[in-house]
Amino acid sequence: MAKEDNDNDEANEARRSRGWTIRACLASATFLLVCLQGTLLSTVHRRVARSSTTGFDGLYDDYANGIPYLDDGDNDDGASGRGPARRGNNNVLRETVEALFMGNESAAAAYLIDNPTLDYFKFYARDLPPGVRSADDVSECLEEWGYNSERYAYPTRGGFMENCCDWSKIVCNPTNHTRATPYSTARLNSNMDAVIARLLTNYRGALRTFKETEATVKVVPFPDGSNVRCNLLKRRGDSDRSHQILLDTNQTKLTDHLFLFLEEAKLLVHKWGDARPGKLVIPYVNTNAEYQPQRLISSMSPRELDDFFAKKSYALAAVFSAKISGAGGYREAFAERADSFFGNGTLDGKNGTLGGMPVEINIIQEKREMVWEAHTMQLYRDSVFCPSFRGDLPAQKRFFDAILSGCIPVVMAHRRAKNRRTGEYEPCETSYFSPGAPLSMVYPWARGSFGERHPDMGVDYSQLVVEIDAVDCGVDCIPKTLEKLMEDPVALRQKQYSLARYARLFSYGMGDDALRPVDAMSALLVRARHFVVHEAPRPTPPRREVSQSRRREPAETDDR
Repeated sequence: MAKEDNDNDEANEARRSRGWTIRACLASATFLLVCLQGTLLSTVHRRVARSSTTGFDGLYDDYANGIPYLDDGDNDDGASGRGPARRGNNNVLRETVEALFMGNESAAAAYLIDNPTLDYFKFYARDLPPGVRSADDVSECLEEWGYNSERYAYPTRGGFMENCCDWSKIVCNPTNHTRATPYSTARLNSNMDAVIARLLTNYRGALRTFKETEATVKVVPFPDGSNVRCNLLKRRGDSDRSHQILLDTNQTKLTDHLFLFLEEAKLLVHKWGDARPGKLVIPYVNTNAEYQPQRLISSMSPRELDDFFAKKSYALAAVFSAKISGAGGYREAFAERADSFFGNGTLDGKNGTLGGMPVEINIIQEKREMVWEAHTMQLYRDSVFCPSFRGDLPAQKRFFDAILSGCIPVVMAHRRAKNRRTGEYEPCETSYFSPGAPLSMVYPWARGSFGERHPDMGVDYSQLVVEIDAVDCGVDCIPKTLEKLMEDPVALRQKQYSLARYARLFSYGMGDDALRPVDAMSALLVRARHFVVHEAPRPTPPRREVSQSRRREPAETDDR
């Protein structure tokens, strides 16, 4: 009996112990649930509070949720600062792909699954043969010319480089902006190949390899356009074009080579005995320090963006030459009707208005030179809308300057083209230049430029600009279209948020952050890789002739 009592006591004690253990677990679980509930409620309250303070409801969180697409920085292991490490060292390229799908997460995920080697992408920068000018050599040539021309034209101005930036300087000192001189005007529009060549040559990060066999894309860092300009100024021949360099050095196969031309990047792809170039359009370079990716509107928080947009003091800003060598009809019409659009004295007295806000329009009458670059860039940052009419070539520099400045470009959109045979207007792919020059051909990273297999990949420019129907309406519709958008603050802010989210795709990171956050250079590498992997013609061996003696006769069949 005593033994049975002892057994019962031990059983009861064990049950009581298990009971206390269960109660402790339940208490811990309850505590965790309460903490989780408090965290969730706090998050909801913060979101509601933020939405109510901005006055734009869901737009605030929609923009905030889009920020990870343009992530900043890498950890040493290649992982993003906002998420766990992925394979390889190319988080920035994955995030660039996600940005190029503009929020279409399923399409971006499918692309990344189909392109697993993106994680291990590397480019290789070729050494230039002896006697071929590097970016530094070309820059020195052009700066010598600039020094002489400025000393002759402006003998009292002072030091040359105190007023102008180096030709291929990676980041221009913000206090020494370029002025309206022959040198600085040329530099403003034509130095992008030298800048990119220097950037790729100096880069030492995870995306570059010094073994050619490891590279998907081989870069020839030869500033073709700047070299041509130097040759013309020095009255030399133009014999060392970049596509000839590798041929002259017995590099007969030009597969996957990226060449830098004056206003674009081109891939020259070898196709069994004949070289066919594939054209990749890229944004213009803006080397001013305030237009670096880390200082752009893309790096602002939603609250900072609201403050930035709320402080804009001009409704519209336009700085352009009314007459160009190309089709300048829209420019001329806009300049002629500015007073009727915005009030008498818009051009002469600077007293025009749009939607109750001032308008500033500066028409360059004689020389196509920006009088003072710093003033113009600040004017763009202070303005809501920036008209960008077509120039001699598509995709003007002011278009990208406006985007980087947080100013919504206003463009003339051609959605129909005239049939020369019937005289009727028929639908066509949208163009901001002219029918026959669609966005997918002449604007960087445009939707439709990544091929039929990836129709959703690329920038949808309609989200970033205000389109004016060029056929049915013309410049006469600009005032009422813009006023209507200004009367809808939610729609206007949504357009501005789109600018902020994707502006980084048009800015080249040139400092310590080169190819770390998403920017124009990471987009260029994604585009170049896409061309090589998905679009470039594949070398195919010539068909081997079969001798008559070995040629077999087809077997006879009953099908006659």
